[in-house]
Amino acid sequence: MKTKITKESRNLLIGMLLGDGTISNNNVFKIAHAESQKDYLEWKIKQLNNCGIRNNGIKSYIKTKGYNIGVPVYYTQLNIMPFIKVLRRVCYKSKKIIGNRKLLNRLSPKEIAIWYMDDGHINYRKTKGRVHGFYIKIATCLPKEELQIIIDYFKEVWNVSFYMFHEGKHQDSYSLCCGTKEGLKFIEIVKPYVLQIPSMIHKITYDLSQTFHFQLLLH
Repeated sequence: MKTKITKESRNLLIGMLLGDGTISNNNVFKIAHAESQKDYLEWKIKQLNNCGIRNNGIKSYIKTKGYNIGVPVYYTQLNIMPFIKVLRRVCYKSKKIIGNRKLLNRLSPKEIAIWYMDDGHINYRKTKGRVHGFYIKIATCLPKEELQIIIDYFKEVWNVSFYMFHEGKHQDSYSLCCGTKEGLKFIEIVKPYVLQIPSMIHKITYDLSQTFHFQLLLH
C-alpha cells in the first residue's frame, strides 16, 4: 500500500531531518535516540502515525563505536519510496542538511520544537560563579551563509533574534544562540510540544534563583 504524503507529513519529516533524522544512501529514513529518550521516540512515532506515515516499529541495538559504547539505542525506520528520494534531493547537499528558506517556511511550531529537542539546550550565563541569565543554543553543521538564512527566518517569521556562534576547529562549526529575552520568546513557541515529553522538559526549564525567584515554565 502506497503511503500518501500530505503537506503535514512532509513538513514533519523536514523538521525531523533538521534535527536527528537521517536518510541513508539506500534512501531509508532513520530516527534514533538513546534509552533515556525512548519516550521521545515513541512520541515521534505517534506523530508519524497520525500523518499516515508507516514505520517498522521500535528496534534497538547496542553501541559498539563512538561515544557511549555499550549503551542501548532505540530507533525506527521509514521506507516511503519514492518520496524519500525527493526529500533527500531537496534537503541534502554533499550528504549534509541545507539551510533553505523555502524549507524553513514550511515549519510549524511542532517542527521547530522537534528541531530544538533534537539539537538544542539551555545554558546559563555566569559571572564569577553567579547566574545572571541563560541562552538557548541549537547546534548545527552549516556554513555561515546558510546559518544567516535561518537567523533571518526566525527574526522575520517568529520575531526571535538569534546570532551565530563559532565553536570548535572546523570551519562550519557554528551554533544558533539567543539570550534570555529572546530565549523566553522562543520557549513560548516550542513549549506546548516539549511539555508532552517528560525526558525533554528540562530543555524549557531554567533556574535563575541566584538572581531571581525560581521559575519553572510548566504553568
